[in-house]
Order: sequence, then C-alpha cells, then structure tokens
Amino acid sequence: MTSLRSLQTKFLVCFALVALLILSACGTSGNSGGTTTGTGGGSTSGTSKGPITVASKLDTESQLIAKMYTLLLRKAGFTINEKPALGNNTIIFQAISSNQIDLYPEFTATALNKLGLPSANDPKKDYETVKEQYNQKYQLTWLDASPLNDGYALCTSKEQSQKGGFTSISQLTSKASGLVLTSPSDGVSFVDGLKSAYGLTTKSFKQTKTVDYALGFQAVKSNQAQVTVCYTTDGSITQNGFVFLNDDKHGFPEFNPAPLVRNSVAQKYPDIATTLNPLAPDLTTDVSIQLQKQVADMKQSGTSVSQAITKVATDFLTSKGLL
Repeated sequence: MTSLRSLQTKFLVCFALVALLILSACGTSGNSGGTTTGTGGGSTSGTSKGPITVASKLDTESQLIAKMYTLLLRKAGFTINEKPALGNNTIIFQAISSNQIDLYPEFTATALNKLGLPSANDPKKDYETVKEQYNQKYQLTWLDASPLNDGYALCTSKEQSQKGGFTSISQLTSKASGLVLTSPSDGVSFVDGLKSAYGLTTKSFKQTKTVDYALGFQAVKSNQAQVTVCYTTDGSITQNGFVFLNDDKHGFPEFNPAPLVRNSVAQKYPDIATTLNPLAPDLTTDVSIQLQKQVADMKQSGTSVSQAITKVATDFLTSKGLL
C-alpha cells in the first residue's frame, strides 16, 4: 500500500506540474500575440517587435516628429520606449552612437555640419551625401527625408521689399552695400555661406549687426536695418507683415528632417522603413508651422506639453490616413 500511495503521489505532483506549464504557456502566447496598446492611443494586433527607443531634441518640432514616429511604429506592432526632449545635437548624437537610443529625427544640414562638409546648394545632393557618409562613418541609416525645411532665410518687411526693389536674394546682392543686416549669432556663418551661390557675405552689407532674434525684426520695422536673418518655420513672419526673400539659388542649406536609425536596428527590422517613409511627403514647412501653433495654443489653455504634442501628432496622422 505504501508503494502504491507513493506512486499515486508522484503521479499527482507530475500532473499538477504539467497543468501549470500549460497554463503558463497559454499566458505567454496571449501576451505576445494579443493586443498591444501604446500610450499615444490606438491598438495593434500581432506579435510585438522591439523594444525600440525613440528620442528627440529639445524643440517642439523635433518632439512632434518623434511622437509621429512613435505612433506609427506602435501601430505596426513595435514596443517603443520614448525619450522626448533628450538633449541638444551633441547629446542626442552621443546617445545613438552609444546604443542608448535607436532612432530620432535628424536634419540634413545639421548632419553636414557634423561632417564638416559644405552644402552642394542642392537639397537632394546634400541628402545623398549625409546618407552615404553617416552609413560609412557612424553605421547610421537615413530613411526618407521630408520637404520640411527648418533652416535659415533672409527676411524683410513688405514695405522694405517694395521700396528696395528686391524679393529674392539674387536681387538683394547688388543692393547689399547700401543696406544694414541684422542676424542672431547662429545665423552669421550661414549668411557667409551664401558666398558660393551669390558672392554674398556679411561683409557685403553696409553694416551687419549681431542681435537677439526678435530685435532684428524691430530694427527692420524702425528702419535701423533693412534685412534680417530669420527661421523658415517661424509662423510669425507673415503675420507681422514680413516676407521671405526667395533663395533662388539654394544658397542656404536646407534642414530637412528624416528618421536616423542605427544600422543594426534598421537591418533587424526592415519594416521600420516601410512604416515611417510614407510620412515623409506630408511633413512640409507650412505643416510644421501649423502644428507648432496648435501645440502652443493648447499649452496656453493649460494642457501639458506632452499631452499637447500627443494630441496634435495623433490628429495629424489620423487626418492623413496614416493612423
């Protein structure tokens, strides 16, 4: 009897262990093949991929674009770790170089500066240059770039443009010696970079004053200056009665954003490219201006930055049929 009870006990223990293993296996398959819900809204059925760490620089525009990447990748079944507003150019490049992050939106002219290369005065050639060089030097992959240009331009008031007879940088060049230019400190080198396309530098002007960004517009309004350096995604330009001078020879390098991905991650998950590339054509300069204004308006009404960015990014992707 003792021997029989012993056998019965062993059988019951084994049966219990098998049952636990079956339940455990069922639970695991349910988690991996079930529905994954992201923090940005929406859910995706299928096996989770990743995790992928998506980061952004400090500015609102970069955070918006990174949030769009996150939302699209989550829809495609990726598990995403977010690091919004991680840091400036140096910090975020160090992070992706040391495998702390996997992907973030980078800008073509920023990459040219990192490589120490001049612009070819052709956005497509600049993109191909940084794409090739980043792959060779840093093992980083550039996906498709957007037409959005968050770069530098020359601006003036409508009155000054009409009075001076210039609407483009080519027309401005022959008149520069009689005009005063203002520029924020970060814009001076880019004006000097116009030499190859137009033969124009800061020394071509009657005087060049380095001032805070907002003060440049005040100087033009009061006729203490006639031209100022401005940012192409500044939505207040047209609102304040100013105009962009047409960069007809592409003298200013374009800052076109694109997903920058570690090579090993891009190779492991080729569907990152097929997921994010369809977004590229929809991101234009005008769209960026509009979306940043929406975020600013929501912040003024008391919404947190994170919530505003998520809401604006979600609504935009939905309107384009991407989410």
